[in-house]
Amino acid sequence: MRKTLRDIIISTIILIVAAALVWNYYDISIFLNWVKIYNELGLLNLYTMYRYNQSYRVVYLPLAPLTFIAFYSLGEKTTNIILNNTISSLTPEYTEYIKLTLIRIFSKLPLVLMVYLTAYLLYKKERNYEIIKWWFYNIPLILAVATYQFDPIMVFFLLLGTYLLLEDKLLYAGISWGIGSAIKQVPIILLPIVYMYLRDRSKFTKFLLSFALTILIISLPFMLVDPVSFINNALGFHGDRPPQYLSVFNIPVLLSGRDPQVTNTVINIWPYVFSLIYILILLTLKIKPRDKDSLFKSILAILLIFTVFNKVVNPNYLLWTYPYAIYVLLKNRDERGLKLLIIASIIAMSWPGICFYTAAVLNKPVYIEEEMKYYDARTLVEKSFQGYGRILLQLALTIGYMIKPVIQFIYDNLNIIGVILISSYTSIMIYVLFYNVYDIRGFSDLKTKAINGIKHIKNVILAK
Repeated sequence: MRKTLRDIIISTIILIVAAALVWNYYDISIFLNWVKIYNELGLLNLYTMYRYNQSYRVVYLPLAPLTFIAFYSLGEKTTNIILNNTISSLTPEYTEYIKLTLIRIFSKLPLVLMVYLTAYLLYKKERNYEIIKWWFYNIPLILAVATYQFDPIMVFFLLLGTYLLLEDKLLYAGISWGIGSAIKQVPIILLPIVYMYLRDRSKFTKFLLSFALTILIISLPFMLVDPVSFINNALGFHGDRPPQYLSVFNIPVLLSGRDPQVTNTVINIWPYVFSLIYILILLTLKIKPRDKDSLFKSILAILLIFTVFNKVVNPNYLLWTYPYAIYVLLKNRDERGLKLLIIASIIAMSWPGICFYTAAVLNKPVYIEEEMKYYDARTLVEKSFQGYGRILLQLALTIGYMIKPVIQFIYDNLNIIGVILISSYTSIMIYVLFYNVYDIRGFSDLKTKAINGIKHIKNVILAK
């Protein structure tokens, strides 16, 4: 118990530092535009400005921007009250540092809260301190809080809905997944798993109705104001995005030097390739009713292929798999898999970090794949570390200046480094999938599983 308490204290310190000192200004600049729309045009016009200016895009369903707007506004007002009533002797510069730090912390409160709610949920359901430890010492989790990503909120509701599903509380499970989808649409890709687990149309209909109605209730006011802009923001933008960061589909793009023709070809073929892989995985999963292990493995399988074969795979996406991965890996006593998960997390964090860091040290532009254009890396990084985080940034930049030839070499070879990192990350994810979901231990197992898988697919198709 004492060791667990120590782990919680250490992880809390890390999370507070991550919350206070930094955020990803590229994303935050877009989030701040949401606040601007709220203040100047009203909340229900949130999705309307995208048609006039892409920097006002809202690529989430409403609960994500509502969360940021609410807690950022709360932080801004609370911070002004605190500073106006307590601090008068500090210089304007230090006052601004304190203000920014407090606003960051207030803005990130829902993320941090969900970290601890997820830990409590895992402890309550599993009674396993190892799972809690692996949840807290979780690089994608720290990264999501540091850069301000909504994934910890979505993951909590996804996991809560999974446990409610196991308890046959279908109405509440659907509501929980619906809330998660209103943050990020990830639970939607798992709906076939629910159907396969329940094996009962009436039960699945109950789950699906509560799921869909939850999303509809949250989204309907915004859809009624401007349905075209709502669809273009929440769905259309994602369809037009090129391969990004850790996606295996980014490999041919990087090898081509981001040739527009290659990029467009990959964008066009991706839906067909991904759909084929997704369907094959679904057809080869064997989910047993009321069986927790097979449900967790099946959810993990879909999330793993999504964090490899989706067109966009950002480092924080790995967090989606974590509760399910650590459950399955600990259950299988796969120490190697747990170590490889840490390596995959480091790779996931390193790739975008290298891109921004090398460009910032050299004062050169960084390529933003999301928009397919270059930005001033130094400006983005400096604004991300505004306030007391500048101390860490200056230290990092100073180290970079000392090894400038190495930094220059890395910057000049970013594409090939990206290919190596993506390939390594993909290999680890495939290992976790094969070894822990399909119990494949070697080539003979692979051959046997492939033959059995083909037979299973035939049986499923014939049964239809």
